[in-house]
Amino acid sequence: MEAEKNAVYNNQRMAGVWLIYIGTVILAAAFLGGKLLIQPFVMGIGFCVGYFLIFGLPFVGRKLSYGKDTKFQQRMDNLSVLLSVVLCTIAGIVIGFEDARLVWLLILLFIGLHFFGFYFSQGKLMLLLGILTTLNALAGLWLVHMPFLFFAVMDSVWKIGFGIKFLSMKREDAAA
Repeated sequence: MEAEKNAVYNNQRMAGVWLIYIGTVILAAAFLGGKLLIQPFVMGIGFCVGYFLIFGLPFVGRKLSYGKDTKFQQRMDNLSVLLSVVLCTIAGIVIGFEDARLVWLLILLFIGLHFFGFYFSQGKLMLLLGILTTLNALAGLWLVHMPFLFFAVMDSVWKIGFGIKFLSMKREDAAA
């Protein structure tokens, strides 16, 4: 507990911008999804463009970050991203798009789970986001009579809401 008390989360504001952005992309892709439920082109291009703009441009990091993550935090972030990419890829290969609802809900589930690894670089709020998005995806898998769009919108709302909270974090909040 003492280590957590002294932890510094320098990049919460950058994570906030990413969550707001990707939540918006998911929302747009879901409303344009049609039979595919989430439009893969909108999602893929939106993800790539946003990743480059938010994480690839140095001035964005300088403007939003309070400093660099530790090597451990970077390692945990990379491991979380790698795990989610592997799990999402496996889901796509094994299930294919024969059952688009199942594929997209599994992807939302794996993304929800990957937030738990970001606890080390973003703090307790990321655990709550992981819980809420994971439960949302599990509910979508269980409540098959409810439209997929409901769960995609809820996923987006959680991400955008937490993104706003992270973006509003000040330096003293980042250390708490």
